[in-house]
Amino acid sequence: MRHRIEESRIIARLRALHAGAGLCLALALAGCHASQTQQFEQESAAPHDAGVLNVADAAIAGNDPQMALQVSQSVLASDPHNIQALYHEAASYYALNRCEDAIAAYRLALKIDPASSQAETGIGRCLLQHDAATAALAFTKAVQDDPNNAPAQNDLGIALDLQGNYAGAIGPYKQALLLAPGVTATEVNLGLSLALAGNGQEALQYLGPLATSTEATPKIREDYAVALLATGRQDEAKQVLSVDLTPDQARALLEGFSDILAKSGH
Repeated sequence: MRHRIEESRIIARLRALHAGAGLCLALALAGCHASQTQQFEQESAAPHDAGVLNVADAAIAGNDPQMALQVSQSVLASDPHNIQALYHEAASYYALNRCEDAIAAYRLALKIDPASSQAETGIGRCLLQHDAATAALAFTKAVQDDPNNAPAQNDLGIALDLQGNYAGAIGPYKQALLLAPGVTATEVNLGLSLALAGNGQEALQYLGPLATSTEATPKIREDYAVALLATGRQDEAKQVLSVDLTPDQARALLEGFSDILAKSGH
């Protein structure tokens, strides 16, 4: 009996460590790259109450979002329209997997600044869990309001990928890398989308060095196997997968990848 893997499950696995979504919300498709998001938030922080909100940043970095929530809400108690405190409150809710509350806080921020790219990015990340199409609209608005928002460009690529629009995801990933060069998660996302869009050779340029480095993860090797498969190098792809998987697991995953490539016309 042929081993088959449902396409949506494979896509979730392909994105398991490479979403670039900060603050470590337990998404099936978004990994923890908090440093990039924290930098994004800190760069936009206003001087007012910065010292107090830095405590919230430290709490998030220390995996204590409940403390971050308390700190941000202490600022909001005396200054309900402090947009930076609203950002931190929303980020804390996001880290606590309370996305409805996070979206509510981000929407309050949008009432203060209707063109807040940061709030639009945060809303998109919450929507990404269950509605990639609507999330893509939020990320599109975010990059329109701030074309230099590299995390939103990356997230837009993910939202497009999750809808099967692999070719459409390539542009946002490339733009994200232009804005923030060397971000491994974005490089992997781009390489995988290139492979799934039929650009296997270009995908290997990104994934090959990453997959053969001493810091390569099983997930990166899986994505490298997709690129190899997209260029017709099935035996090499199987060999790469065999580093981390049993023969049956490697065979099942290869068949799943082949199905995705076939459905995308490659």
